[in-house]
Amino acid sequence: MDNAFTVTQVNRYIKRLLEEDALLCEIQVEGELSNFKRHSSGHLYFTLKDSSAAINAVMFASYAAGLSTFEPKNGVKVTISGHISLYEKTGQYQLYAVRMTPVGEGNLQAAFIRLRDALEKEGLFDPLRKKAIPYWANTVALVTSPTGAAVQDMIKVIRERNPGVKIVVVPTLVQGSEAAADIAQAIQLVNEWQKADVMIVGRGGGSIEDLWAFNEEVVARAIANSDIPVISAVGHETDFTIADFVADLRAPTPSAAAVVAVADITEVFSKMDILYKRANRAITQAISEAKNRLMFLSGKPSMTRPLDGIVMRQLHVQQLTRELEHSMSDKLKEQRNDLERQTQLLEKLSPYSLWKRGYATVCNMDGVGIQSIKSLQNGQNITIYMQDGEAKAQVLNVIQNRGE
Repeated sequence: MDNAFTVTQVNRYIKRLLEEDALLCEIQVEGELSNFKRHSSGHLYFTLKDSSAAINAVMFASYAAGLSTFEPKNGVKVTISGHISLYEKTGQYQLYAVRMTPVGEGNLQAAFIRLRDALEKEGLFDPLRKKAIPYWANTVALVTSPTGAAVQDMIKVIRERNPGVKIVVVPTLVQGSEAAADIAQAIQLVNEWQKADVMIVGRGGGSIEDLWAFNEEVVARAIANSDIPVISAVGHETDFTIADFVADLRAPTPSAAAVVAVADITEVFSKMDILYKRANRAITQAISEAKNRLMFLSGKPSMTRPLDGIVMRQLHVQQLTRELEHSMSDKLKEQRNDLERQTQLLEKLSPYSLWKRGYATVCNMDGVGIQSIKSLQNGQNITIYMQDGEAKAQVLNVIQNRGE
């Protein structure tokens, strides 16, 4: 037949109809990702489906490069912005994606920006209201989930830096609809306790939905009202929450927060050793200079000088000697006082001061201190640290106090 169309002509015509349609040329479609494949070229191929239907889709590499903060995978509900067209070669129509966002992320991001701007305008982010993080922390409160990997990472880092620091884990929800109120209450409890020197508030990484509790106003105000300095440690280095802006200091990860919160006792001893050597050198140099000056001034007088000149010179030497002795005594006393203060401070931080009085420290095989009999089990291997060494032991029988 002379009026017959070729397959190419039909497909091309249908393609033009689809691309010129007012609705289909710019459309948003919501569904669940399935059959997701990332080609070596950078193109993304997937199916978008709901409970009743499915549509094939593609996202070219130039657009996929914009997904740096979101990793698509099967089962994730997303909103796709793009257009509908036809692939002429196979005659299949499909969705050509330009943008892809997780369902609900747009609304959450808008809420994040609104609260951030409101609290910033109120002055809660002002650097002048932020409290300094103490250099010497005897007690650190960890406001986080007691079962997550983050709390174990923080405990490990703190134990390595200073075994004498007391760690108090304040358990709280860190995800879900009730997490924000729970976190705020935990922060308030630490303040009521009044024994922590610094507080770390945070959790491990996750999606924007997972971290959302730390974007709630109730958490922000609890941090702002805290009398105890707060270090925020939420998610990974690229994650930012409202809690980070309000906190006295933001750490990129929970482990980094532990480093900031606790001084490294090995570094402290090293600095003390440097200070001690510097003081000794200064005192030795001062004494040497004084001796040289006295020897110069007390040299044998010339017989041609008058007697009164000799007497005046001797008196001058005696006065200068007294001044030098007084100056050296003050300087030596000042250096000794400084060393004593630093030594006393280190003794308070160190567990050795307790060990010398007959106490011991009990740790599990991971080096984590055991503070309650409830943490022990029959047959558990433990390490006992004492003044002159350590002992490996095994628990034979756990006996709790009858009143508990």
